[in-house]
Amino acid sequence: MRALSARFEKTDAGRREIATRNGALSRSSRALLIMVDGHATGEDLAVRAGQLGLEAQAVFELMQAGFIQSATDVTGEPVFVQVAEPQPEASTAPKAGAPAAPARKRSLAAARMYLMDIAARTFSSAEHPVRKRLVEATDRASVESAFDALLAALREATSASMVEQVEVSFRGFLPAEEGAAG
Repeated sequence: MRALSARFEKTDAGRREIATRNGALSRSSRALLIMVDGHATGEDLAVRAGQLGLEAQAVFELMQAGFIQSATDVTGEPVFVQVAEPQPEASTAPKAGAPAAPARKRSLAAARMYLMDIAARTFSSAEHPVRKRLVEATDRASVESAFDALLAALREATSASMVEQVEVSFRGFLPAEEGAAG
């Protein structure tokens, strides 16, 4: 069975917020607002909110604040798309021979930005050594090295469950290692 979901787009106020950076939104909420492109559904945005460390409620808050709205077609009617119903937990494992469902887009840049956001939230000083390492990291090896340093610092500053969540999220953003094919 399939359900319908509205697509969302930025309002003029949302575009102004992005252009002026007037501080009405947190860094994560601003990043979520930037991801609103007229094609993303509410479900897509809720997933992206989670990837940014926000609750799905953040999408509703952007709408309430007047930064996003349901996308409309030329007649002014809301645009809906079909999305798959969530499957029960027991069926989340891929079936043998079936292709895996596409996950979020993975990239080294996204993984690095995620780590930079975590470091900014954890260490107030921009001069913190871990934050400096993340800024300077440009290849996979240096990003992973900075990640190891961040995990070590997080173990001293926060709970084990938070450290685990950061590691799982980082690995989710990191692209799969390339094979020997070249």
